[in-house]
Amino acid sequence: MLSLRNYKSFFVFIMVILSITLYNADAQEVLVETATVSKMEFHDQINLIGRTEALVESRIVAEVTGKVAAINAAEGTKVSKGDPLITIDSNKIYYSFISTQADAQQAKVNAKLASDLYEKATKLREKELISESRMDSTYAYYKIQLSRHEQLDADMNLKKIDLENCTIRAPYDGFTGRKLIDVGEWVQPGEPVFEMVDLSKIRITVDLPEKHFGNLNIGSKVEVFLSNSRDSFVKGKVVGISPNASEETHTFPVIIEVSNSNGKLAGGMLVRTNLYLDNKFSSLAVSKDAIIRQGFQTMVYTIKDGKAESIPVTITSNNGEMVAVTSDALSEGMSVVIRGNERIFPGAPVTTNGKSKSDEQAKK
Repeated sequence: MLSLRNYKSFFVFIMVILSITLYNADAQEVLVETATVSKMEFHDQINLIGRTEALVESRIVAEVTGKVAAINAAEGTKVSKGDPLITIDSNKIYYSFISTQADAQQAKVNAKLASDLYEKATKLREKELISESRMDSTYAYYKIQLSRHEQLDADMNLKKIDLENCTIRAPYDGFTGRKLIDVGEWVQPGEPVFEMVDLSKIRITVDLPEKHFGNLNIGSKVEVFLSNSRDSFVKGKVVGISPNASEETHTFPVIIEVSNSNGKLAGGMLVRTNLYLDNKFSSLAVSKDAIIRQGFQTMVYTIKDGKAESIPVTITSNNGEMVAVTSDALSEGMSVVIRGNERIFPGAPVTTNGKSKSDEQAKK
């Protein structure tokens, strides 16, 4: 004898079955678009898990000695090339620059006077109005004054550079990392003060199994899938293949580079990559729009007697627009639904406009 709880569950089950039956009986036809299954050549592919890292990661260092006067950038913020990161107290360097600048200007005047004297001495010597030794002394004095001017001018330029380096700036567009110094601390040349990272390009390292070595080349196409998405990916390429296998895993490290202008990738992430190998094969192909995923099952819809019929398929490769599939129930020339397939289910009544996508392309 059914309990009250079991009776209610049984009643709900019967109502659901009746609702589905009535819905199927009264369902209106869904307008769909189809395309023909073709046969194409594809590249073998392999899926590998890789770890991302920034293409450029730096520790920005101080170039002058001094006390930190201000922190101009916060940690973890986007900065542009030339933006100030750290300011070092510049008073001592500034006054040293002013002093050297004054000495350099005086030395310039002295060098000019010595040059004039040497020019006059040259003319007098031509007329033999002064001795050779007097001429040599004038020349030596001129060279000394000129050398002093050049030295002080170089010192002044170096101090000018030191003055400019009192503001430590971002060397490239990127993101700040950890701040390694604080206001009031004393820094020395070469001491790290900030970490920075450039995420405009990302490097990904994957381990290629030994059996696939030789089937991948520099420049080979790679798809990098974001998070757990099966469809959202960015395009990259192979930029390096190690010729030496790891002794522990017998795999070959492969370096992939991908543009990250949209900022969807960060350093240290685990991502799924799809590498295109050199090996080619022929396979049945359908438009990527024909693929429907329901849970762990992948399928396409075809039409039989005016109703939708699902066919399970296995994806073996793709070239962006077309997908290589295998299925015992699929054959070349069959029509599969590519528009409206998200609104139908097995047994649903469907109708087409009488033209498939491949039919229209054939007429062009």
